[in-house]
Amino acid sequence: MMKCLIVDDEEMAIKVIESHIGHIEGLEITGRFYNAMDAFSALQKQHIDLLFLDIQMPKMSGLSLLQSLPVKPHVILTTAHREFALEGYEFDVVDYLLKPIAFDRFLRAVGKVFRMERPAQASVIAAPAPAPTEPPFFYIKSDRQFVKILLDDILYIESLRNHIKILTTEGDHITLQGISQIEEKLPPQRFLRTHRSFIISLSKVQRFSHTQVTVGETQLPIGSRYRGELLRRLETDLM
Repeated sequence: MMKCLIVDDEEMAIKVIESHIGHIEGLEITGRFYNAMDAFSALQKQHIDLLFLDIQMPKMSGLSLLQSLPVKPHVILTTAHREFALEGYEFDVVDYLLKPIAFDRFLRAVGKVFRMERPAQASVIAAPAPAPTEPPFFYIKSDRQFVKILLDDILYIESLRNHIKILTTEGDHITLQGISQIEEKLPPQRFLRTHRSFIISLSKVQRFSHTQVTVGETQLPIGSRYRGELLRRLETDLM
C-alpha cells in the first residue's frame, strides 16, 4: 500500500480527495492536516509515499512546506489557482490538480506516481478498484462552499463571462471558472458544446432544429461553429 498524507485548509477539499482515494486500490490515507506546520511535524515522524498538498494555506504555504523538507515524498499539488502551476513544478512535483478535482484527472495524476514506483504493474494498480457504485460527479465552489454536482442531473451549462451557471434538475449553481475549463472535465460522449456560451447534456435534449436545441424546457441557440458536430451526434440517434 502507498501511504498518503492530505494537507489542505478546507474540509470539503479533503473530503473530495478522500473520496477519490477510496476508489483507487493501492492507496492508504495515514493522515489529514489543515495546516502545513502540523503536516511538517508528521512528516518528520512517519514515512509518507504520496503527499496531496494545497498551495495556499494560512501562516505557511504548501510551497514553503516543500522548501523545508530535506527528503520529499511524491507530491501532487492541489489549488484553485492555475497561476501557481509553474512555480509548483520547480519543486519537481508529480502533478498539479486544479480544484474542483474531477476523478478522472485525479486518477491520471496518481497513475504517474504508480508508474514511478512500480512501472511494470502501473497499468493494473492504477486502475480503480471495483467501479464506483455512486453515479459520477464533481464538486464546484459556490457561495463559499463546495457543491456536489451529479453528471446525470446536469441539463446544460451557460457561460457568464468569467463565471458559469450549471443548470440541473435539482437547481442552479454559479461558480467562478470559464466554460472551456469545465468542458475539459466533462465526458465528451455525454456532453457537447453547442455555442460559445453553452454546453448541453445530450441525454436531456427534447427537440432540435438547425438553429435551436431544446434542453428540458429551455430553447438554446446553436452556433454555426458547433452545428455540424451537434447535428451529427443527434441524428445518429434518430429512428
